[in-house]
Amino acid sequence: NISVFSVTGEYIDRFCEGVVGGPCGIAISEGNTVFVSDTWLHCVYKFKLPTFQSVSKVGKEGNGVGEFLYPCNLTVTDGCVYVADRGNHRVAVMDTELKHRNYLTHQTMTSPFDVKVNNNKVYVLSDKDSPCLHVFSLTGEKIRSLITCDKDGNAQVRRCWSFCLDKKQNILMADYTGGKIKVFSQEGALLHTLGDTQGRNKIIKPDR
Repeated sequence: NISVFSVTGEYIDRFCEGVVGGPCGIAISEGNTVFVSDTWLHCVYKFKLPTFQSVSKVGKEGNGVGEFLYPCNLTVTDGCVYVADRGNHRVAVMDTELKHRNYLTHQTMTSPFDVKVNNNKVYVLSDKDSPCLHVFSLTGEKIRSLITCDKDGNAQVRRCWSFCLDKKQNILMADYTGGKIKVFSQEGALLHTLGDTQGRNKIIKPDR
């Protein structure tokens, strides 16, 4: 199930118990609608606030239109829902009624785990064990890839499940194995590191 808390930490409610098998990603649209990806049942649900009533569902296991294979994180913006369709090596794009629009794909993008839309660009995190960030236009053209390696080819992020962008368009990546948050520029340069594996700034296996 998914638990709901206030911004000050008070428990409010929980929902999708007995409905969703393996919730992985959650996103809330401006219309008080919650979208949840189910990585075990290979589908995406739509719930309505404040009742948390299930409105609709799309998907089953497969690689056809409207099908998923272990969908992970998702995001919603400007009337579109973007789903990291991990097992099919693509990002599925739907409208907020869960109707298929198109796919974002590229031969270098494998096992996408997370997706964000920022400044008219779609950022896709793929291959959690050798993280690479792919950047697409809103119409699906591949712009570039940001591979998190230093000049000697050593991985600067060893395992990553999620990322976000700050107001300056810098990219923050959760280094699960290294126990740190790494901050990169749009060009892929490592700007600074947050956290440590011990002491006051200790971070243990950052995930989402």
